[in-house]
Amino acid sequence: MAGACAETRLETLRGKALALFAERGFAQVGMRELALHLGMAAGSLYHHFESKEQLLFELIEELYEELLGAPRRVARGSARERLEQLLQRHIALHERRPAQFQLAEQELRCLTPAHRRRIQGLREAYEERLAHLLLEAGAGGAPARLRFGVQALVTWLNNLPPACPDLTAQQRQDAVGALLLAALDSLLEPAPRERSLPLAWPALGAG
Repeated sequence: MAGACAETRLETLRGKALALFAERGFAQVGMRELALHLGMAAGSLYHHFESKEQLLFELIEELYEELLGAPRRVARGSARERLEQLLQRHIALHERRPAQFQLAEQELRCLTPAHRRRIQGLREAYEERLAHLLLEAGAGGAPARLRFGVQALVTWLNNLPPACPDLTAQQRQDAVGALLLAALDSLLEPAPRERSLPLAWPALGAG
């Protein structure tokens, strides 16, 4: 019971820190301000978090690990159907964790080189899975075009705008879905067989 309570408290602290980083910007939040926001003394923070940078890294790493787990949950259907399901899961995750996506896109530069390489490797692994699903669904053309398309698609999904007060949740989902289908149709545009080449993806962690 004590362990469960401690874990719940840690998640609450992480959530509050995440909200503050997203609102103020990671570099603008000092340890004293963070401690005050969490309702504790600055020295007490180190009982919960190794460092402010480590906390940022864990928040971003957690997000990409969640994205990488999604393909295992969309194992049925045609390649196109699995691709659409995977991207819809990406959209749904963004709806639940917009602040974490904001940190992942805007605060990556604040990580140490080793942590940055880890995050870049996770993102490349996710992009590679999307690319192979696209190939399975019939994408053709030069590998560079497919790679660029996948990277652009992931960047767009990571930067979806916040909820619009003039749209219901369903209207927002429908609008995002329509744009997503248009992007997929563009990436799946038929190309001459002789121009279709195996996808050469960078090795994980390269950089």
